[in-house]
Amino acid sequence: TYYSLSYSEENKQANWVFYRLTPSFINSGLERTDDFRSDPAVSKGAATLNDYKGSGYDRGHLCPAADMKLNNVSISESFYLSNMSPQEASFNRGIWSSLESLVRTWCLTEDTIYVATGPFFKDNRGHIGSNRVTVPGYYYKAILDVTGEKKMIALVLPNAKSSAPIESFVISVDSLEALTGIDFFPG
Repeated sequence: TYYSLSYSEENKQANWVFYRLTPSFINSGLERTDDFRSDPAVSKGAATLNDYKGSGYDRGHLCPAADMKLNNVSISESFYLSNMSPQEASFNRGIWSSLESLVRTWCLTEDTIYVATGPFFKDNRGHIGSNRVTVPGYYYKAILDVTGEKKMIALVLPNAKSSAPIESFVISVDSLEALTGIDFFPG
């Protein structure tokens, strides 16, 4: 209801998720539901909870639950497995979490931003589970600020623990488009 995605049956996860983020999505005070489940819109090629169980990888949100606290529907739908991707635990709970928090800070400062997030299937780290869910080598975010002077930024991070500053992962949106073949924010 509150985010869009393009699903890859081959990789058993989204190619990308896209959503509009405003302060009202962040400030409601709702708590995580942790109701991870299959997405009813994905009929074949779907990952399951068993694919992640014992894999050593986190069910990493592409559209974070903390960005979807507008209401019970928005936060609950962020736990569809179509919005999950296998992330190294130290990455998901470390630098990726820090980046997600930074995006929310930008939203509170700028008011309205658009966020595209996804796995970048290069130097993949194998597969997990009987459904062979791809473990991506990298993840990206492309962010558009439409408040006042339009601004864009893109970041690509390896699916691994990192203590490098977030700024070291910044690339241009044009460079991200060349890497992924996706035209972010056309027009």
